[in-house]
Amino acid sequence: MNHFPTFELQAQHIGISFDGFQPVFPETSLTLTNGHIIGITGLNGSGKSTLIKILAGVLSHQSGSIHLHVNHQHIEREYIPLQIGLVAPYLTVYEEFTPIEHLEVYCEMSGLIYDESHALELLDIMGLLSHREKRIGTFSTGMKQRLKYALALIRKPIILLLDEPSTNFDIKGQQLFKEIVQKQKELGGGTIIATNELAETTLCDTIISLS
Repeated sequence: MNHFPTFELQAQHIGISFDGFQPVFPETSLTLTNGHIIGITGLNGSGKSTLIKILAGVLSHQSGSIHLHVNHQHIEREYIPLQIGLVAPYLTVYEEFTPIEHLEVYCEMSGLIYDESHALELLDIMGLLSHREKRIGTFSTGMKQRLKYALALIRKPIILLLDEPSTNFDIKGQQLFKEIVQKQKELGGGTIIATNELAETTLCDTIISLS
């Protein structure tokens, strides 16, 4: 039984060029629905991160269209990011905060109602509960990566966008990543993973190559 509402994300003929001449990647189309996992692969520099940023609303596409329907209702483009949780190496965390402070501030900045019990649950899942009052600046890169997952999941996103999702993870972290993706699938959410790691692509139902 799905915990997330019925949804469909459609990206049609998405394209972008930074110099006005050379496209970053070939025009790309995809459809993401409940329980679906899409993998985006390609050589370094093929545009995987750029496509993820476009889907997340961080960058604007120059051609094509992106539409999201939730419970058969069209979601305006400016509100699509509210349905998305993004994890990526280029995202930064505020190192002067503690994890529990960061989650609360993130909710305030995102217009979300802060639920401390949910925040503590996420920190427990990510193995950070015992570090909840420690300054993030003292964390290892792997611990910061775990926090990025907590920040992405705090909004209970219908769609997870994961760019190089196991970056800085040890074996336990890699297993945790797989469990998060599987849980998202079981709840009826959707996931898009930008990766060239075989162990990560095997989780995907569909693979889109940008090379």
